[in-house]
Amino acid sequence: MPARAASESFPMGALLTDMLQRAQRTRRVVALQAAGELYLGYVLSHNPDLVLLRTITRQGMLTGVRSLGLHEVTQVHFDDKYIRLIEFKEHNPDAVFGLPSAPDGLEQHYLSVPALLQRALDAHQLVQLVTTNSSNDPYGYVVRLTDDELLLEVYTPFGEPDGHTVLQVEDVRSVVWSDEETRTLELMLRQRAAENQ
Repeated sequence: MPARAASESFPMGALLTDMLQRAQRTRRVVALQAAGELYLGYVLSHNPDLVLLRTITRQGMLTGVRSLGLHEVTQVHFDDKYIRLIEFKEHNPDAVFGLPSAPDGLEQHYLSVPALLQRALDAHQLVQLVTTNSSNDPYGYVVRLTDDELLLEVYTPFGEPDGHTVLQVEDVRSVVWSDEETRTLELMLRQRAAENQ
Protein backbone atom coordinates (compact mmCIF):
# COMPACT_ATOMS: atom_id res chain seq x y z
CA MET A 1 0.00 0.00 0.00
CA PRO A 2 1.54 3.37 -0.95
CA ALA A 3 2.24 5.92 1.79
CA ARG A 4 -0.06 8.96 1.98
CA ALA A 5 1.18 12.48 1.53
CA ALA A 6 1.33 14.48 4.80
CA SER A 7 -1.30 16.95 3.56
CA GLU A 8 -3.72 14.24 2.42
CA SER A 9 -6.65 13.75 4.80
CA PHE A 10 -7.41 10.33 6.23
CA PRO A 11 -10.94 9.00 5.96
CA MET A 12 -12.50 8.47 9.36
CA GLY A 13 -13.98 5.10 10.16
CA ALA A 14 -15.82 3.18 12.83
CA LEU A 15 -14.34 5.09 15.76
CA LEU A 16 -15.53 8.42 14.37
CA THR A 17 -18.95 6.97 13.59
CA ASP A 18 -19.23 5.60 17.14
CA MET A 19 -18.25 8.94 18.66
CA LEU A 20 -20.65 10.92 16.47
CA GLN A 21 -23.48 8.50 17.33
CA ARG A 22 -22.69 8.80 21.04
CA ALA A 23 -22.61 12.61 20.87
CA GLN A 24 -25.90 12.66 18.98
CA ARG A 25 -27.59 10.12 21.26
CA THR A 26 -26.53 11.87 24.48
CA ARG A 27 -27.05 15.38 23.06
CA ARG A 28 -23.54 16.41 24.13
CA VAL A 29 -21.19 18.89 22.51
CA VAL A 30 -18.51 17.62 20.16
CA ALA A 31 -15.55 19.51 18.70
CA LEU A 32 -14.44 18.72 15.17
CA GLN A 33 -11.11 19.84 13.72
CA ALA A 34 -11.63 20.28 10.00
CA ALA A 35 -9.90 22.35 7.33
CA GLY A 36 -7.72 24.02 9.95
CA GLU A 37 -10.69 25.21 12.05
CA LEU A 38 -12.29 23.97 15.27
CA TYR A 39 -16.07 23.59 15.10
CA LEU A 40 -18.12 23.15 18.29
CA GLY A 41 -21.67 21.91 18.25
CA TYR A 42 -24.32 19.25 18.54
CA VAL A 43 -24.51 16.46 15.98
CA LEU A 44 -27.85 16.70 14.21
CA SER A 45 -27.11 13.96 11.69
CA HIS A 46 -24.21 12.23 9.98
CA ASN A 47 -23.45 9.76 7.23
CA PRO A 48 -20.21 8.48 5.65
CA ASP A 49 -19.83 11.72 3.69
CA LEU A 50 -21.17 14.51 5.90
CA VAL A 51 -21.87 15.61 9.46
CA LEU A 52 -24.45 18.26 10.25
CA LEU A 53 -23.73 20.33 13.39
CA ARG A 54 -25.83 22.82 15.31
CA THR A 55 -22.84 25.06 15.99
CA ILE A 56 -22.10 26.94 19.19
CA THR A 57 -19.50 29.49 20.26
CA ARG A 58 -16.88 28.82 22.92
CA GLN A 59 -19.27 30.65 25.28
CA GLY A 60 -21.95 28.01 24.60
CA MET A 61 -24.18 30.27 22.50
CA LEU A 62 -25.98 28.71 19.54
CA THR A 63 -24.86 30.21 16.23
CA GLY A 64 -26.37 28.17 13.42
CA VAL A 65 -26.22 24.93 11.48
CA ARG A 66 -23.17 23.87 9.45
CA SER A 67 -22.30 20.84 7.37
CA LEU A 68 -18.77 19.45 7.25
CA GLY A 69 -17.41 16.83 4.92
CA LEU A 70 -16.15 13.88 6.95
CA HIS A 71 -13.15 13.62 4.64
CA GLU A 72 -12.05 17.04 6.02
CA VAL A 73 -12.25 15.99 9.69
CA THR A 74 -8.79 15.40 11.18
CA GLN A 75 -9.63 15.28 14.92
CA VAL A 76 -12.70 14.72 17.05
CA HIS A 77 -13.05 15.71 20.71
CA PHE A 78 -15.84 14.55 22.99
CA ASP A 79 -16.29 14.88 26.76
CA ASP A 80 -12.85 16.39 27.46
CA LYS A 81 -12.15 19.25 29.91
CA TYR A 82 -12.57 21.94 27.28
CA ILE A 83 -15.88 20.55 26.02
CA ARG A 84 -17.23 20.17 29.58
CA LEU A 85 -16.30 23.81 30.27
CA ILE A 86 -18.25 24.93 27.18
CA GLU A 87 -21.24 22.83 28.28
CA PHE A 88 -21.01 24.30 31.78
CA LYS A 89 -21.17 27.84 30.38
CA GLU A 90 -24.07 26.90 28.14
CA HIS A 91 -26.07 25.49 31.07
CA ASN A 92 -25.36 28.48 33.38
CA PRO A 93 -25.67 31.57 31.16
CA ASP A 94 -27.20 33.89 33.77
CA ALA A 95 -24.38 33.34 36.25
CA VAL A 96 -21.59 33.33 33.66
CA PHE A 97 -22.78 36.19 31.47
CA GLY A 98 -24.74 38.17 34.06
CA LEU A 99 -23.93 41.59 35.35
CA PRO A 100 -20.28 41.72 36.47
CA SER A 101 -19.83 42.36 40.15
CA ALA A 102 -17.58 45.14 41.36
CA PRO A 103 -16.14 45.75 44.80
CA ASP A 104 -18.39 47.98 46.92
CA GLY A 105 -17.34 51.57 47.38
CA LEU A 106 -14.69 51.70 44.67
CA GLU A 107 -15.94 54.98 43.33
CA GLN A 108 -15.12 56.66 46.67
CA HIS A 109 -11.51 55.51 46.94
CA TYR A 110 -8.23 56.19 45.21
CA LEU A 111 -7.58 52.93 43.38
CA SER A 112 -4.33 51.08 43.02
CA VAL A 113 -3.42 47.47 42.34
CA PRO A 114 -2.45 46.92 46.01
CA ALA A 115 -5.83 48.35 47.10
CA LEU A 116 -7.67 45.97 44.73
CA LEU A 117 -5.59 43.03 45.98
CA GLN A 118 -6.51 43.96 49.57
CA ARG A 119 -10.19 44.13 48.59
CA ALA A 120 -9.93 40.71 46.91
CA LEU A 121 -8.36 39.29 50.08
CA ASP A 122 -11.00 40.86 52.35
CA ALA A 123 -13.92 39.76 50.14
CA HIS A 124 -12.46 36.32 49.35
CA GLN A 125 -13.00 37.20 45.67
CA LEU A 126 -11.67 34.96 42.91
CA VAL A 127 -9.60 37.14 40.56
CA GLN A 128 -7.31 36.82 37.59
CA LEU A 129 -3.98 38.59 37.93
CA VAL A 130 -2.47 39.99 34.75
CA THR A 131 1.28 40.04 35.37
CA THR A 132 4.32 41.51 33.65
CA ASN A 133 6.30 38.25 33.75
CA SER A 134 3.81 35.64 32.67
CA SER A 135 2.03 34.52 29.57
CA ASN A 136 -0.20 32.44 31.86
CA ASP A 137 -1.97 34.97 34.07
CA PRO A 138 -3.22 33.02 37.11
CA TYR A 139 -6.73 32.72 38.53
CA GLY A 140 -7.21 32.39 42.24
CA TYR A 141 -7.83 33.78 45.70
CA VAL A 142 -5.43 36.15 47.42
CA VAL A 143 -4.73 34.41 50.74
CA ARG A 144 -1.90 36.63 52.07
CA LEU A 145 -0.74 40.09 51.17
CA THR A 146 2.26 42.13 52.30
CA ASP A 147 3.58 45.43 50.98
CA ASP A 148 5.79 43.57 48.48
CA GLU A 149 4.33 40.09 47.92
CA LEU A 150 1.12 38.16 47.68
CA LEU A 151 0.24 34.50 48.05
CA LEU A 152 -2.34 33.29 45.55
CA GLU A 153 -4.34 30.05 45.89
CA VAL A 154 -4.33 29.13 42.20
CA TYR A 155 -6.98 27.37 40.07
CA THR A 156 -6.81 26.18 36.48
CA PRO A 157 -9.28 27.55 33.89
CA PHE A 158 -11.16 24.27 34.44
CA GLY A 159 -11.68 24.92 38.17
CA GLU A 160 -9.07 22.48 39.44
CA PRO A 161 -6.82 23.45 42.38
CA ASP A 162 -3.31 24.21 41.10
CA GLY A 163 -1.31 24.93 44.25
CA HIS A 164 -0.09 28.27 45.56
CA THR A 165 2.01 30.96 43.90
CA VAL A 166 3.97 33.83 45.40
CA LEU A 167 4.04 36.97 43.23
CA GLN A 168 5.63 40.37 43.62
CA VAL A 169 2.91 43.00 43.98
CA GLU A 170 4.79 45.28 41.57
CA ASP A 171 4.56 42.55 38.89
CA VAL A 172 0.73 42.64 38.92
CA ARG A 173 -0.32 44.97 36.09
CA SER A 174 -4.06 44.44 36.38
CA VAL A 175 -6.66 42.73 38.56
CA VAL A 176 -9.59 41.14 36.71
CA TRP A 177 -12.29 41.23 39.36
CA SER A 178 -15.20 39.77 37.41
CA ASP A 179 -15.44 38.51 33.85
CA GLU A 180 -16.82 35.49 32.05
CA GLU A 181 -13.94 33.25 33.10
CA THR A 182 -13.77 34.29 36.78
CA ARG A 183 -17.56 33.97 37.15
CA THR A 184 -17.45 30.52 35.52
CA LEU A 185 -14.71 29.39 37.92
CA GLU A 186 -16.55 30.80 40.95
CA LEU A 187 -19.73 28.97 39.99
CA MET A 188 -17.85 25.71 39.37
CA LEU A 189 -16.11 25.96 42.75
CA ARG A 190 -19.38 26.76 44.58
CA GLN A 191 -21.12 23.78 42.96
CA ARG A 192 -18.25 21.43 43.87
CA ALA A 193 -18.26 22.69 47.46
CA ALA A 194 -22.01 22.08 47.69
CA GLU A 195 -21.61 18.55 46.28
CA ASN A 196 -18.89 17.74 48.84
CA GLN A 197 -21.05 18.73 51.84
